[in-house]
Amino acid sequence: MEVEAFGYSNPSFTNDVTTSDETSEPKISSSVRPEENTSDTHKDSKNRSNSRNENETSEGETLKRDLSSNPLQQNSKGDAENVSNSTHKKSCCMSKKKFYAAVVVCVLTAAFGVAMLAGGYDAMFDTILKSQMEVKPGSRAYDIWKDTPVPLSLSFYLFNLTNPEEFQNGAKPNVSEVGPYVYREYHEKTNLTFNDNNTVAFYQKRWWVWDQEASGDRLEDDPICILNTVPVSAAYSVRKNDFLLSGLNIALNTIGETLTPVYCAKDILFYGYEDPLLDLVYNTTTEHPNVGNGSVVDLPPGLLDYDNMAWFYKRNLSETYDGLYNMFTGTDTLDHLGNIDKWNTMNETEYYTSPCNGIFGSAGEIWPPYQTATNISFWCSDMCATLTLMYKEVITDEFGLEGFRYWADENAFASPDKVPENICYCYEDKDEYSLKNDPDTCPLSGLRDAQTCRMGSPAYISFPHFLHGDPALTAAVNGILEPDEERDQLYIDMIPELGVPMDVRARMQINMQVQPYPGTFGFHFGKIDLLANVREVVMPLLWFEVKAGLTKELAAELKPVVFLMRTATMTIIWILMIVGGVSGFLFLTYRQSKI
Repeated sequence: MEVEAFGYSNPSFTNDVTTSDETSEPKISSSVRPEENTSDTHKDSKNRSNSRNENETSEGETLKRDLSSNPLQQNSKGDAENVSNSTHKKSCCMSKKKFYAAVVVCVLTAAFGVAMLAGGYDAMFDTILKSQMEVKPGSRAYDIWKDTPVPLSLSFYLFNLTNPEEFQNGAKPNVSEVGPYVYREYHEKTNLTFNDNNTVAFYQKRWWVWDQEASGDRLEDDPICILNTVPVSAAYSVRKNDFLLSGLNIALNTIGETLTPVYCAKDILFYGYEDPLLDLVYNTTTEHPNVGNGSVVDLPPGLLDYDNMAWFYKRNLSETYDGLYNMFTGTDTLDHLGNIDKWNTMNETEYYTSPCNGIFGSAGEIWPPYQTATNISFWCSDMCATLTLMYKEVITDEFGLEGFRYWADENAFASPDKVPENICYCYEDKDEYSLKNDPDTCPLSGLRDAQTCRMGSPAYISFPHFLHGDPALTAAVNGILEPDEERDQLYIDMIPELGVPMDVRARMQINMQVQPYPGTFGFHFGKIDLLANVREVVMPLLWFEVKAGLTKELAAELKPVVFLMRTATMTIIWILMIVGGVSGFLFLTYRQSKI
């Protein structure tokens, strides 16, 4: 009982035992009973711990049963599984959409490449090219054509006669070449009329401004001794009538006409100089209109239409001098772009016989695209004829652009014995405007007879220094330079794919035939004193060079276009697009089959 009583944790009982007697059994009891109590306590603690574990296990199992039997918990788990399945389905759906989108892109890429390679690109490029090359307001070609933006210059070289008295007495002429006299040249198209037949009618106004810097030490006031073409032309116009020649001789002597006057360069070229014979004719025809029109005497138009003499007299700022042009605009097709349709409302001229009287070729500034290595032609109003240039070589300009060079070769002004078809440029006389072709009356090779075009004067056109001409021409004149192809050739460098000139050198020489008029059988009848003793010679008077070229800005604008037209760059791009599209399609289908 004590043990059982000691086993309880009662503080009052413990205190009572300790304080009653410290030497009694309670001391022994304190040493033995605690051991027994400790063992029992451990056992009891262990039992309680096992009981708690059993209770926890039982509670866990109960909780699991409760959770498993809880419908809310089951719904939460089902929702999670549904979300997972939905996400997977969406991922699959998105993958399929991306797959189909990628397939469509590949197919379209390949199809586009095939379409471009099959001609779509060419058609598209040609459409864009046509829109910019046709001459109509708003196109790039129109802006360039109407007001020429490229710098132009006109350089003159005059032949100064150094032995005028000896020449008049029968000696071979001695000349010295003086120049250059350089003028800046400007072009503007005026009075434009667009017609229903895809042509445009216009006048061309040109003007020239003195360029002292380009002329170097040459001055407009330089004195030049020249051949006076006025009495030479007047005598030639009545050469077959001794009576009229005698009357002309009296008039020339009376007014004090001279054969080799000295004038300033600017007067010879543009401003004009007064001539006694021109003054006489002007005053006479003003008072007596029938004189000179054929009723009394048939004088050349040059003596009737001008009060002064100069090579470019009344041309500066003239809108009508070059004539009325009618040109194809390329609106319907670029095959005729820039070609002349009519000149002064005519398809043919009265200056030469067929086919040399035909008006055809370019109007002179633009050509149809896709030119070939054969020839090009252009209408030249100063020659009253079409000039054809032959392909010469491939050239590269200062900006790196490559093009074709077309030039006037040895056949351009060749005599009929060398080029038979040139016989239509030859004639004997202009009798009632009927031209007679006769090989015996054709000039030497290297000359183009221009008397009908040049108002009845015995004028001949050649290339500078008689390039490609008969050697007799240079042998007849002392001091003229030997022909040099590089210096004297007329050529046009062109981008053939565009028909656009890159560089132009239009070089011509003006000459006049001088012949003696000694009179009939040694008498004065039909004699012209000024020309009685001169030797027959084709006298060089001047040569000129019109120079034009692309600007740096225009060259930079044309380079990309030329690059695309000449290279296979776009073809390679279309092929790569086809290959890329097909390859991508095959890869995508293969990858999809593995999923």
